[in-house]
Amino acid sequence: MQRNKQSQEEKELSKFKKFSKNKYLNLGIYSVLLLLLILWTKNLWLILIFGIIFDYFITKKVNWTFWKKRDAPKTKTVEWIDAIVFAGIAALLIRTLLIEAYTIPTSSMEKTLRVGDYLFVSKYHYGPRMPITPIAVPFTHNTPINFPLFSRIVELPYKRLAGITEVKNDDIVVFNFPVGDTVVANYTGQSYYELCRQFGRKAVVNDETVNPYTGILEKGFFGKILIRPIDKKDNYVKRCVAIGGDVLEVVDGLVLINGQPQEHFIDMQYKYAIVTDGSLFNPRVYENLDISKEDQNGSHSFDPNLLVYMPELANYDLSNLLILPLTQNGYEQMKAMPNVLYIKKLVKNKGYKEPYIFPHTPLVYSINDTLINYTKTVDDSLSNFLSERLGRTFNYTQDFVNVLIQNSDDSLLLQHVITYLTLSQTGSYPWNEDNFGPLWIPKAGETLELSLDNLPAYERAIDVYEGNNLEVKDGKIFINGIESTSYTFKQDYFFMMGDNRHNSADSRFWGLVPENHIVGTPIFVWLSLDKDKKFLSKIRWERFFIGTRKL
Repeated sequence: MQRNKQSQEEKELSKFKKFSKNKYLNLGIYSVLLLLLILWTKNLWLILIFGIIFDYFITKKVNWTFWKKRDAPKTKTVEWIDAIVFAGIAALLIRTLLIEAYTIPTSSMEKTLRVGDYLFVSKYHYGPRMPITPIAVPFTHNTPINFPLFSRIVELPYKRLAGITEVKNDDIVVFNFPVGDTVVANYTGQSYYELCRQFGRKAVVNDETVNPYTGILEKGFFGKILIRPIDKKDNYVKRCVAIGGDVLEVVDGLVLINGQPQEHFIDMQYKYAIVTDGSLFNPRVYENLDISKEDQNGSHSFDPNLLVYMPELANYDLSNLLILPLTQNGYEQMKAMPNVLYIKKLVKNKGYKEPYIFPHTPLVYSINDTLINYTKTVDDSLSNFLSERLGRTFNYTQDFVNVLIQNSDDSLLLQHVITYLTLSQTGSYPWNEDNFGPLWIPKAGETLELSLDNLPAYERAIDVYEGNNLEVKDGKIFINGIESTSYTFKQDYFFMMGDNRHNSADSRFWGLVPENHIVGTPIFVWLSLDKDKKFLSKIRWERFFIGTRKL
């Protein structure tokens, strides 16, 4: 009885195998899948793939599985190759269209996303972006120092497939670093443009400068200049605080969207100034507050500008001052400590200008006019500023003029000096991390009235992200050679900020994120490792498989 039953099952299995190998059935299944792919991508060129499918199953003119002989018995080697090829193609499709694994390398999203979190990022939520540089080594991203992993021989226009939702306020988003189109090999986490503002374009291009830490002239300080297309820029993860059409403002550290406060997220943290009575904290305090060793080691760093916006600190012994990042809950616990004499959130005053805050460099409207109009305003702070950037002192206005003339081809340096002279003196953009804006976020199809005052905030979006030729001549704005008083944006833009508000390089520093830079959204953490611990204690078991869409 048992043997007959087994025989019947084997016959049914044999029938199923024979049915599943029917060439017309397989042709139909793969043709339907191809049709769905064509409808999703709206790319009629994919119809050509039908010819390959038809030949593979019906006419068999070409041996598409060239690593094995057609109709020959399968060997173990061939079976392994079949499995590897199938797995590779499946993994590549999943990585391109559905999900991809990422890791969190920095603390900009602490404590929402932790350093050492390994994430799966959904590409189907916002719609998968089709590869812009399709010729690349599979399963790799951008360029190591000496060997490119992709080719720019073929660059396709931006195209995104339909998704199940759009980027919304407060979503956690993975995107390509907008100003990462040009980087230097030794500092890929910083933009080329920021390094030029700090060190001068000549120093970066010639790859030599005085090391700010040693004071020694170094060749090879920056490394090779790397140019990256959109999809090969570094990946960043932040929270989208504002979407196209919003007006964003940061007031005393509080984000306002269209005049309304942003939701406070429980794991959001800020830096606090803490003065103790001189006694040390028990290491268990840092552990309970989940303060990393990196943050503990940096807690004694003192910025003299702190006294500008926290003058009451002068009444305390600053040798007992600590600067630590805390969540709201951590603040309440620290405040209750018996040895804490003073604790207050670091908030830079409104009107206190930070030179590294966006927007950085307005267009050079007229170098000669600028020299005439602004060299009379040279003061001690400007002399100090120039001394830091160029390694020498400037005592006289004429000395300053001569330096500008000598560096006339260093447009980024000129723009930075002019920005300092115009904006820091007139107060057009007196913004910092804690008091920023208001700033309108561009939305596709909406028109902005242009002026020389608001142009610095939208210059890169119009010129670089939307591919126009933007110029300013004789105080007038020209776009693609046509004098323009307004501009209609072609795509949506977003403003991204890290939840670790005082330790995040985000849109406050480098500006708007275009829609074509959006990669996806994290959906869950599949592994989390604490870099400050060892062996099995490194594993944060409580973070396994936690969803990130609602963090």
